[in-house]
Amino acid sequence: MKDKKNVLIVGGTSGIGNQTAKYLVAQGYDVIISGRTQLISDDLKYLYLDVCDEKSVQELFLNIRSLDAIVYAAGITTKQKNINEFDKDIFNNIMDVNVSGLLLCLKYSYKFLKESKGKVVVVNSLASRTYSQFSGVEYTISKSALNGLVKQLAVEFAKDGVLINSVLPSMTATPMLVKNVDKKLLESIEAQIPLGRIADPLEIAKAIEFLLSENNTYMTGSGLDINGGLYLNG
Repeated sequence: MKDKKNVLIVGGTSGIGNQTAKYLVAQGYDVIISGRTQLISDDLKYLYLDVCDEKSVQELFLNIRSLDAIVYAAGITTKQKNINEFDKDIFNNIMDVNVSGLLLCLKYSYKFLKESKGKVVVVNSLASRTYSQFSGVEYTISKSALNGLVKQLAVEFAKDGVLINSVLPSMTATPMLVKNVDKKLLESIEAQIPLGRIADPLEIAKAIEFLLSENNTYMTGSGLDINGGLYLNG
């Protein structure tokens, strides 16, 4: 890498976001992770951020002097339930974290991204292409909204040379998944995937790094499907 790039990973304290942070550091990036749960690490700088609180978002970007890229990996979900049990407050909370939080981060970071002709990568989900096997409709709606957000902003950002893309992984072997999903159920899911296994977080991190890197000069508004052949888009 010619110049050390400054990258902020929102939701970088766990899961795909954290794996991406570690991988980017190993590739020579200068990485800041943010979230509501503090993570102490020798390699990663941490800043508190509540994406549901606009003041918190604004304060975070007051502490940043330059920025080349943002990875938005923050996200929450809820279990499937009957539509008769729909709860508007739960829906609004999921939309706040998964969608509105990204918009707030872009609102306060865009001046930096415009100056650096930076890049944005959104961690989306296979659920936005099809449906979710385990999460509720609220989650799928929020992830589908991200597809439209990326396409719209790709056009709006193009005049400033800012690229925005997303990755759409299928089920990924994060610590949370392994802890909460029964082993036999995971095995049955793997049997449905042409490659015969769920994704490793590092595989998602490598795709994100490509979208952030100097090798990506012309992709914007795109979604990279990373699902082992489970969903074929074309």
